[in-house]
Amino acid sequence: MKNYKSLLSRLTAFLVCISLIAIASCGSNTDDLDTVDTESDNQDTVPAVTERDRFDELGEKNFEGRVYTILDANGFPSMHVNMPEESENGDIINDALYRRDKAIEEKYNVDIQYTQITWAAEGVAALKSSVLADDDEYQLCISTLKGNALASAALEGILANLCDMDYMSLGEKWWSSLMYEDLRFNDKMYYTTGDISPVMYQTAGCLYLNMKLADDYNVTEDFPELVRSGKWTLDAVERITKDMDRDLNDDGKMDSWDDFVGFNDAYMANIFVGAGVDYSTISADGRSVEVDIVNEHTLNVIDIINKLVPNVNSRERNDKITKMFMEDRSLVLNHLVESAIIYLREMDSDYLILPMPKYDEAQENYRSYCNPWASAFIGIPRTADEEFVGFVTEALGYYSYKNVRHQTYDLLLKQKVARDEDNTEMLDYVFDNLYLDFNSLYDFGGSTSIIEAAAMGEAELASAYAEIETKVKSDIDKFVESWNGN
Repeated sequence: MKNYKSLLSRLTAFLVCISLIAIASCGSNTDDLDTVDTESDNQDTVPAVTERDRFDELGEKNFEGRVYTILDANGFPSMHVNMPEESENGDIINDALYRRDKAIEEKYNVDIQYTQITWAAEGVAALKSSVLADDDEYQLCISTLKGNALASAALEGILANLCDMDYMSLGEKWWSSLMYEDLRFNDKMYYTTGDISPVMYQTAGCLYLNMKLADDYNVTEDFPELVRSGKWTLDAVERITKDMDRDLNDDGKMDSWDDFVGFNDAYMANIFVGAGVDYSTISADGRSVEVDIVNEHTLNVIDIINKLVPNVNSRERNDKITKMFMEDRSLVLNHLVESAIIYLREMDSDYLILPMPKYDEAQENYRSYCNPWASAFIGIPRTADEEFVGFVTEALGYYSYKNVRHQTYDLLLKQKVARDEDNTEMLDYVFDNLYLDFNSLYDFGGSTSIIEAAAMGEAELASAYAEIETKVKSDIDKFVESWNGN
């Protein structure tokens, strides 16, 4: 059934990513499309979904064995799993995806195949070549947004407008409400995410608190209660991490291999977004995009970050996670939910997952930045047969919502990765309000880069922005023209 062009063995990928959370292999029978999958390691059941039945609305179809090929343009298949093996093998994600594909194949007489290219830019380049050749080789692409991937492809006219797909109900729960609200512009939307990709549940920014160190340093706050009461703020984080940084080897610099910090920052955008900073907004008249980052609120957040985040040298990309945090040399780690899945399962000390802190108690909601580098996003080539591709994509998305979500979110994250009940509750706060905007993807004029530079004391925001303001406006104009022209 499957057609692979993988540069890496899928077996190796799954062993790296999910081997420690394997469960006993489930039965081989295809799931009933009208029920929620209730199989789990302890045979717990979940209540049936009682809302509208999208399968009833879609009606009967017979595509007579037509091939629907999913291009998994994925640079990190060991972390970001979107493609099942040829059979069930006991892995939670693999088996859920395998049963989904079999169920849709049998219900609609369609042949679901996969092509995997293990580099996002290379995979999206293959999609572009296919579209320009008008050969209809791929029906769906799953990839990243950034890195010459789907966000770029949208502006190059490679992707179809999802809003024109009659069968796709983009405002429903199986598709991302975040992207439908914030990345739908002028009635056009070229990429989204949803339950169709289990990777979406790895994308959210969060904080990790080392509970052993909290005990060692007599940090006595009830953190879950701080979150519940809306008092988990930047001031609270600063209070518990203040004056904790230590140059343990006395070499005059902070290094992730040797030293100790209170706040361990590995993903700066999480802090800004969590504190209510918008990198961009759609204009009030809906005709353009606006960047307004030089304001009192952003400057206040920068001041807090200047005090909160130490300048730490790292020898390798993930040293702050795998060295500092796992080796009990940082109290707090700022990264992504996927760290719990990929890196921290081997950690000896217990940790607590927390949402990103609010700016202050007056801020209405906790917000979590959505990692645009994750292979969690879908695009449909503009050459696609909209009726066929829209129908099958919607069916896959809805089935995933009813059956794969439980496996991914409740079993993988809440039962296998979260270490106690507090963690499972905090994960809901993390995922309640995800955030992404156009400037997060396109960095108009380099404007998001200078925010982080200012936060690290490497630039003064107002003067740095004044130097690029003309380019910011020019980049926005080009974006609007390309988006609308597509």
